[in-house]
Amino acid sequence: MTRGALSIAVLLFGLMVGFAGPSSAQESLKQGDVISGKLRLVQTRHPNGTRLTAYQIVSDHPLKFAEEDEFCPDYPPVTFHLVTNDKATKARLDRLLGKKIAVVAESFFCSETAWHIGDAVSFQWRFVEPARR
Repeated sequence: MTRGALSIAVLLFGLMVGFAGPSSAQESLKQGDVISGKLRLVQTRHPNGTRLTAYQIVSDHPLKFAEEDEFCPDYPPVTFHLVTNDKATKARLDRLLGKKIAVVAESFFCSETAWHIGDAVSFQWRFVEPARR
């Protein structure tokens, strides 16, 4: 192989590796993992007429759950209902509406009832705090 052909082969190999992207060691979502995406507020009504307001993350990178959940559809959950009753947390979520956020989901499951707004719900979660320099 000539020097020019070898250079082209190396360049093409590098491009193929670069476009392939990083292979994800994590192919599923498990308790304690980070969920990130745009935060939105959803307002709807329960079938019994009760007004519902829910904070949701629309996931950037939907993954199927590592543990099987009988209520999950065949596709990975995209919207995560973040449940909170804490006024300070609600105020913080209000300030972050429309922005990208990240949370550690200590527990989550696929929506089971009409009280759960979205594909999945998390009652135990915490904000991922940015690293301080």
